[in-house]
Order: sequence, then structure tokens, then C-alpha cells
Amino acid sequence: MNICIVSPSFGYGGANIIAATLGKELDKTHNLVYYSYKYTDNYSNLPEEKIFFFKGTHNKLLDKFKKSTEYIFSGGEFTPYKYYKGEIEQLYELIETFNVECIILNSFTAVSIFAIPLNKKYPKVKQIAWMHESAEQSFGSLVKNYLRSYEKSLAIVDRVVCLTQTDLKTYRQYNNNSVVIHNPVTFNTSEESNLEEKVISFTSRLDIEIKGLDYLVEVAKKIPNNWKIRVAANGREDQIEEFLRLIKKNGVENVIEYVGALKGEALIEHYVNSSIFISTSRIESFQLVLIEAMECGLPVISFKHSGAKEILDNGKYGILIENYKINEMSREVNKLCNSYEERLKWQNISLKRVNDFNMDEIKEYWIQLLDNLGVK
Repeated sequence: MNICIVSPSFGYGGANIIAATLGKELDKTHNLVYYSYKYTDNYSNLPEEKIFFFKGTHNKLLDKFKKSTEYIFSGGEFTPYKYYKGEIEQLYELIETFNVECIILNSFTAVSIFAIPLNKKYPKVKQIAWMHESAEQSFGSLVKNYLRSYEKSLAIVDRVVCLTQTDLKTYRQYNNNSVVIHNPVTFNTSEESNLEEKVISFTSRLDIEIKGLDYLVEVAKKIPNNWKIRVAANGREDQIEEFLRLIKKNGVENVIEYVGALKGEALIEHYVNSSIFISTSRIESFQLVLIEAMECGLPVISFKHSGAKEILDNGKYGILIENYKINEMSREVNKLCNSYEERLKWQNISLKRVNDFNMDEIKEYWIQLLDNLGVK
């Protein structure tokens, strides 16, 4: 069966990496192609003959004017697919060239742009909306300027795949054919932390607001003097500069070490050569970095957003902190820093839990979903 995964990017970032990694697995039993309609990165080294990038350009000023005009005259919303005609036409070409029978729309933007026009032109092509963003974030802010169009897009796809039970309750209000399939850990390693390095690891992208980097800096002020926080993260040049300014402003240059974006063995070493993993995100649907850290045997500590609650089963498999309670977060981090036995206890718990996110198991859920849609 011929399947196309459509994503704004196959570059750095949890949703992009997951899509590429799962695609490689599904390609063993199906024929996969990939279409990136916004960026030309290929972080996961997808086969060049299978990945396609949008070739056109946009007049951004004209698009902005048209969106603003529609927004004013249509009650405060615009229709996304009207402004991506070139991207849509190129996807049509891929469908014809590869006889695509199923489209996996990776992210809320892909759903908003492609679902409605695809349904009109190719009603027999199955569509799966793969929602990596939390429903709270999507409906709360991400789609507020095109909510009606987004709701219609969700309603017409054949399946909605979301990542948590919390999100499922929301998506089923728009599409009864919504299911939960957790994201898999994207690498397997026999390496585990020995829990003796006085390093706390943090992996993310450099979005200060969403990823809570301001909270991370506050934690850095309060950890034991001989511990460090090592940050592996990607970002634009302006985001890197802003983060470094934040570190300097708060006087934690000797505590926080920024090492840039890492992948492959370097990323595994980042985890293995630390003893604790911390997440300070304000909101997440399902954090790939949490299960990566657990795969490497790290105790994990996170705020209690929906993604962490799902992965850590409400605190059974990791330490959950009431959202934004930075003093409580600092106390629990220090408790781990000061006790090898405590770290060892949580390491064993992490290694037990991460088996639930094994790629082989998650892949079977996807194959069953595709089979149920008649995609064989």
C-alpha cells in the first residue's frame, strides 16, 4: 500500500523525528513517500528518492493582506488552504505519481491546509490526522484564527491519532474515529547512565515560553554547587542569543552549559553522561525527550502537563511537580542530586516504563489502524 506522510518539516523536533522514524518502519511493509511543504531539512536521513520538498515560493506580503481581508470580512477567521495552493497542487502530483492511497497529515497545520481540499479531489484516499500538539494548546491558541476550518478538517478525516487520553476526550467531540497511539522511543541503546555524573540533562528546542527555559534558569540557581545543567537544544540564532542572555542575566553561566542540537550517538551520550533529566515545559502533548531519557536509564522530573502525566502515569514512573511550582521543583531536583539511592530507585522505574514505548509495539498499533482502514 502506498502511503504519504505530509509534514511541515522533517527536520529537528519531536514530531518530525517521530514521523520519519515511524515512516522508516512502516516502509518495511508498505511503500512510503514523504512530503515537506515548508522546510527542506532531512534530519533523519530519509532516502532522497522518497522525500519531496515544496518547490514554490510565496509573496508573504500579499498573503498577509489577503488573510487580513478575509479575517475582517468573515467574522474574525481565515481559511488556511486558500493560501497554500502551490503546496496542495504539488501534493496532488505526488498522489498521482505514486498512486497514494493513504495520507498521514503530521501536525495541526498539515490537517488545516490539506484535509478539506484532499477530501474534495480524492475522496477515496484515506486521511489520518496525527495530532502531536495537545488539544488544549491547539484549541486554546494555535488555531484560534481559523477554528471553524480546523474543526471541519478534523471532522472529515478517516482517523484522528492523538497521544494522550486527555486529548482523546477533546478530539472525539469532533471525530468519533479518534484513537490514542503513543509515540515510540526513536532509538534503542544498551547504554545506561551510571548515575554518578553530577550533570542534569535537558533536551528541547529554544522556545523560552513553551519550554520554560526561564524556569530552568531558576532551578539552576538552587542546585548544589558541584552540579551542572547541560542543555542540548536547537534554535534560530536569535533564540540562541536570547537564551544565552537569559543565562548571563541570572548569573548561571557556570551552571548551565549549552551544547547545541545533538543527534544519534551524541544525543545518547548526552543522556548517558548525566544522572537526572529535567523538563520545565509549560505545555506538552507527548514529550519524546522524556522517553529518550528513560531509555538511557535516567530519573525524570517534570511539571504536570498532560504529556508528562500520560508518560509518567500520574507520577508512578517519574516525579511530577504541580505546574510552575518552581520551589517544589528545586526541592525535588536537590533530593535527587543528594541521593544516589533515590536516583537508582527512579532509574529502575524509568527502565521498566520505557518498554511500553517500544517501536515494535507502537508499529503494530499503526499497522492495525491501517488495516482497519483497508490500507494493506
